[in-house]
Amino acid sequence: MNSVNNRLKTALSKAREKTALNPLGLGLITYLMAGDPDPATTLRRILGLAQAGVDILELGVPFSDPIADGPVIQAAGQRALKQRMDLEQLFQIVEQFRQANQTTPILLMSYLNPILSYGYDRFLKEAKEAGVDGFILPDLPWRESYPFRQRAEELFPHHFAFIPMIAQTSPPSHIAEIAREEKGFAYILSRNGITGGEAEIPDSVLQFLQSLQSALSLPCYIGFGIRSSAQIAKLKDFSQGVIIGSALVQKFADLDTQALPHQELLKQEKAIYTWIRELRNIQV
Repeated sequence: MNSVNNRLKTALSKAREKTALNPLGLGLITYLMAGDPDPATTLRRILGLAQAGVDILELGVPFSDPIADGPVIQAAGQRALKQRMDLEQLFQIVEQFRQANQTTPILLMSYLNPILSYGYDRFLKEAKEAGVDGFILPDLPWRESYPFRQRAEELFPHHFAFIPMIAQTSPPSHIAEIAREEKGFAYILSRNGITGGEAEIPDSVLQFLQSLQSALSLPCYIGFGIRSSAQIAKLKDFSQGVIIGSALVQKFADLDTQALPHQELLKQEKAIYTWIRELRNIQV
């Protein structure tokens, strides 16, 4: 088993350790759209998030027709596309990140179209060379993803993790398929629908999460609408981690509209890193 697969495995294990900054032993994943507002800023911000203690970084691949993304991430994708962000440039960002950070895993969240247009084998080869650890493919159902996962395993054994997504509407057969998976984690949707918004955490969701704890060997990470310590406090006994996407993207987008002097911009970015770091600093 090579170091890349170990990178994700190590990060997931370390995220469960209770520390002063993470008293719950709860993993934290953040999402940013690659190229929003430009490649250099994306690189600076993912480095900043990693330094702030984020366990795993998720980078979005901009696409013109994102079916699962809410308005915040759709807007981020449009900004990135205006910067002509593509997979080639995205891999350059990851390569530059790896020059400074060899430990924080990077997952790409992408729709199939950009990958197929790029060429699947080429995509896998360049992702490996850049330092990508795995993929989240929201428009590719888990069972139908088998040929993609198998090809990745043939080319680069034990290298990439493919992250399955589970919704409350997922049929038992889908969950049973994922129950056999041992790499990575399961991405659990806090609610049905698109990303963003303020997700309430009703008891029915907690019951669903509890059922998954016994059904899956993978750790469960909850995403879609997570943005507050109150939500995280409610989820802490029902998951191994949380994913912060739209709320973080919106904070940076609001910052970018202010056209601040560079030093002030950096200062405000640090405030966002502090917000992220403190989200799970819940005393129990």
